[in-house]
Amino acid sequence: MPRTKKPAGTTVDPRNGRRAGLTLAEGGRFDPPDGVSPDALVLWNAYWADTVSMAQTPADRGVLLRWITEYDRYLRTVAEADRRPLVRGSTGQDVENPLYKIAYRALDAAERCERQMGVGALYRSNLGIAVITEQKSLQQMNSKYGGGDVQRDPRPDPRVIQLEA
Repeated sequence: MPRTKKPAGTTVDPRNGRRAGLTLAEGGRFDPPDGVSPDALVLWNAYWADTVSMAQTPADRGVLLRWITEYDRYLRTVAEADRRPLVRGSTGQDVENPLYKIAYRALDAAERCERQMGVGALYRSNLGIAVITEQKSLQQMNSKYGGGDVQRDPRPDPRVIQLEA
C-alpha cells in the first residue's frame, strides 16, 4: 500500500526539521512577449494583480512566458476557426475546421502551465497557497460574536455550578 501524501504546507526540511516555507518574490513582474493580443494582455495584467503572482520566482519566467504565449495562440486560433467553423473535407464533405484542434492543443498547454503557477482555486490549493481576502481584528470578531464591549447579563450563568467544599 503506498504511503499517504502529506497535506500541503506540512512538509519539513529533512536537514533542519523546519517546515518548508514559501518566500514571496519582490518585484518579479516583467513584460509579456511582444505581439501578445489585447485579450491575452488583459489576462497577463490580471495575473500580476492577483496575490498568487507573489509566489513566482525568477526561475518561473519560462512557465509564465509559455503560458501567455499558448493562451494567446489559443485565442487567435479559435477566432480564426470561428470565422469558418466548417470546411470542405478531402472527400467533399463538411468537417470541423482543423484550426480548432490546434487551438485546443494550445489551451491544454496553457492549462498545464496554470497548474504549475497556481492559477485557479483548485491549483492554488494544491500548491498549498491560501489567499486571505480579509483579516478581521480581534475587536471586530468580539463585537460580532458577543465578546468585548458587549453588556453582560448581571444574573449568574445557570450552566455554572459551584461546588462547596
